[in-house]
Amino acid sequence: MENYIIGSILKEYRTRLNISQEDLCFDLCAVSTLSRIECGERVPGRKLLEALFSRMGVSRSVSITKTEFQRENLEFKINDMVAHDDFEIFDLLEEYKNCSENMAELERQFYLFFKTMAEDYFNHNCEKALKNYEEALKISVKDYALGKIPNARLLTKTELLILNNISRTQYFLGKKDEAIELMEFLRSYFEKGIMSEEEKAKNYPVILFNLENWYGLRGKDNDIEKAINLCNIAIDTCIQYGKLSLFPYHLFNKGYLLVKTGKYTEGKEYLNDSFCIMKRMDKNDDVIYGKKWLKEQLNLDI
Repeated sequence: MENYIIGSILKEYRTRLNISQEDLCFDLCAVSTLSRIECGERVPGRKLLEALFSRMGVSRSVSITKTEFQRENLEFKINDMVAHDDFEIFDLLEEYKNCSENMAELERQFYLFFKTMAEDYFNHNCEKALKNYEEALKISVKDYALGKIPNARLLTKTELLILNNISRTQYFLGKKDEAIELMEFLRSYFEKGIMSEEEKAKNYPVILFNLENWYGLRGKDNDIEKAINLCNIAIDTCIQYGKLSLFPYHLFNKGYLLVKTGKYTEGKEYLNDSFCIMKRMDKNDDVIYGKKWLKEQLNLDI
């Protein structure tokens, strides 16, 4: 009865959103497998069920076995640590790996992605990180190749995070145009794709922040104008969702770009506002770094 209930809930979401079975299960499982799950004839693994719901913008997970329950708890701890910029997660990842002899493919994707993030944080080996991120993504987006936008119409939260990290790593390796193209794809997905408001509020400002910086530094025609427009969108988004963690940094970017284009008075107002908010948030190191950056780049004292 339990798998029939969860299968019928899955089908209800899918039909309500007018999503075909083919689009939902693309590279995750066979259409026949999804049909059996929806009809209650098959009990899905936790990560497969989580991925199917995630592609519909829904956060839902059901642990059936003791091992699944253990791994779900470890995933929560790992996600929480990384969200607070704590990448000392190797012991938790090892525990995650050793919960049982085998990991499902989507569990292996989670393990490889977070292990790569942690290793990259401490070792800064971009070439190795890029290779591992691609390997992790290909577990569920099998046709992905570097520089190629995925064919999947729907993506899970984990797939989006991996693509974000691939884009960032490309940029650090000097592949700026490719990085921006992929990040623009992510921006479009967050704006037009099936996305929970919670996920959009948490990750969309990060996508915009990366693009602001990259357009602002690349130097092609209209890049500064594009970057300022993205700052405006990001500032409005942070206000709309009440997400203040990146708010002063978007203000800083806009102030920097305005000064760079000769709008000194308006730019300084944004920069002063950004530093005041950072101080209120106890981000004094960022204030010091920001003022140093302005002095080096624009010979500007704030």
